[in-house]
Amino acid sequence: MKYNRIFWVLICVVLCFSLTVFALDMYASRETGGSKSTAETAEEDSSAYYVTETETDKEPEPIVRTARIAVTGDIMVHSYQYKEAYDPETGKYDFNHNFSDVKKYFDKADYVMGNLETVFGGEEIGISDYPNFNTPDSFLDAVKNAGFDYVTTANNHCVDRGTDSLLRTIKKLDEYGIDHTGTYTSQRWRDGVFIKDINGIKFAILSYTYGTNGMPFDEDYNVNILSEELVRNDIARAKSYSPDFIVVLPHMGNEYEEYVNDTFKNWVNIMFDAGADIILASHPHVLQPMEMRTLTKDDGTQRTGFVIYSLGNFISSQTTPPRNAGLILNLSFEKTDDNMAEITEVSYIPVWTQFVNAQGRTRFVVRSVYEMLTLPEDQLNATVRPQDVNRLKDIHRETTGIYSQTEIPLENIQDEYIFYKKDGN
Repeated sequence: MKYNRIFWVLICVVLCFSLTVFALDMYASRETGGSKSTAETAEEDSSAYYVTETETDKEPEPIVRTARIAVTGDIMVHSYQYKEAYDPETGKYDFNHNFSDVKKYFDKADYVMGNLETVFGGEEIGISDYPNFNTPDSFLDAVKNAGFDYVTTANNHCVDRGTDSLLRTIKKLDEYGIDHTGTYTSQRWRDGVFIKDINGIKFAILSYTYGTNGMPFDEDYNVNILSEELVRNDIARAKSYSPDFIVVLPHMGNEYEEYVNDTFKNWVNIMFDAGADIILASHPHVLQPMEMRTLTKDDGTQRTGFVIYSLGNFISSQTTPPRNAGLILNLSFEKTDDNMAEITEVSYIPVWTQFVNAQGRTRFVVRSVYEMLTLPEDQLNATVRPQDVNRLKDIHRETTGIYSQTEIPLENIQDEYIFYKKDGN
């Protein structure tokens, strides 16, 4: 009995102690405003965290890639240009002013392309112009500084001073970091596919020429001579790399023809049929029409393609109309996630090569037609001869007539004209 009383006394003591601790804890809880918050608990327990919205509850943001490519026509250097660029005091040539006015348009593009219609064979073999061009290396400074990223070298003047000059031209372009296709130093490079990734959109770029003015070259691989078999095989090889676009630059057409000859319409159809998406042609030295095409791909899907039959001259000494008119063609692209990339816009900027300035001095500068015709009268008269003002007005009328299907009055002149816009918006 004695031990039973002791046992029950102990039980009572433990119960009283426990109740006292509980009561004190409750009192402390009331005094501090309640129990510990979830945030306080989370600080003590690193495995605890807030859950507000899981990633799976969200729609992932689409990845949209865009690219803008600017394209020009023929880049040529005749003797008038050499003489104007030559400084007798230094014995050097400086062509940088040729493109100073249009550089701002190239700066808006992600990639700038043109047709280099000359060679860089070295001054030791003599500077020359038509019919066999050889240009001072310093002209490449102007091309690079203007913003050109790529040139096609496949044209009828690429072997003007022999195979050695062709090979040296490739070497100089590589030294300047300017991309190129159309002429090659080996079979391996000729059989390769040049693919340019521009902001995540991939372009396979191929180029060909109808011929070399009869000038021989050492190896078949040196020059891409236009043939249906070669074009189809190259495009098939390009397809195997799954680019977003296959771009073909053919040097073809009849010089100075302002309409599209059926022969060259057929060539364009062959290229599209083989799998080309964009065709940028040159050689006539004058502007020819451009058009959008609905293309059916190998998997049966359709997409919008584009062709311009001649980009005309960009710079040259061919100063008689219509050869002194050109354009900067702008192509805009968009790709969302892994969907098929699309052409979203095609636009053009009419340009003119100034040959003589208002003071009567020979001065070659590529000018925006819009910029010249919207100058205040005193500035215009200080920049351009009166006869050239009339020519600028004609270029605006002719160019918009070709590409806008209607002549746009001068009071409605624009810096850049839209030829195509996806969905028409």
